[in-house]
Amino acid sequence: MSTEPKQTAVSSMTSIISSIENDRQVYRWFLIFISLPEIRQTLSKQNNTKEKYQNLKEIQTIEIITYLALTLIIIVSWLIKQPWLLSLEAIPLLILLNLFPSNRRCVAAISEQFLLNNFQPDELNQQTLYQTCEYLSKKYNTPSLVDIITFQDLTGRKVLLGAVFFLPFIYPFKTWQTYAATFAVLLTTIAVVNTSIILRKLK
Repeated sequence: MSTEPKQTAVSSMTSIISSIENDRQVYRWFLIFISLPEIRQTLSKQNNTKEKYQNLKEIQTIEIITYLALTLIIIVSWLIKQPWLLSLEAIPLLILLNLFPSNRRCVAAISEQFLLNNFQPDELNQQTLYQTCEYLSKKYNTPSLVDIITFQDLTGRKVLLGAVFFLPFIYPFKTWQTYAATFAVLLTTIAVVNTSIILRKLK
């Protein structure tokens, strides 16, 4: 008597949620996706998800203010030629680090509700996370997960090269001060260009 081989699951709801909470690119992609007006409008009709969207909005507001503070510190330190001011970036950076876990949990919870509403467990088991994201990106005309990864990689390289070659002329400080300024500018720029507002413009 022959039996059909059991199909091995290549993904699951649990693994997808874990990826959102722990993988930066996956988190960014789902953040963009759940921010789409049509997705947000549909999910916000559910009370538990509506509360998560409100929490996410509060967190993102704090993030924007923090990014502005980072940028302001860099500009002020350059204008008044006081590189020690860059040390103040530790304060907003600590705030951002504390926000990251709660931000990702909100995105994961909202994304899980969307997946539960639109996929059967067997469907998620039979396709990889990349395939799921590719399907959704085509259906809703958003950047794919591969687009996000490529954009973030290229952005990081360009900003690093630009900071290394041009910042010493802008910041005529001692060696360690120039390195500190390079790191600060690199970190802030990458953070800003990888916000959902910027990434949603990719196609």
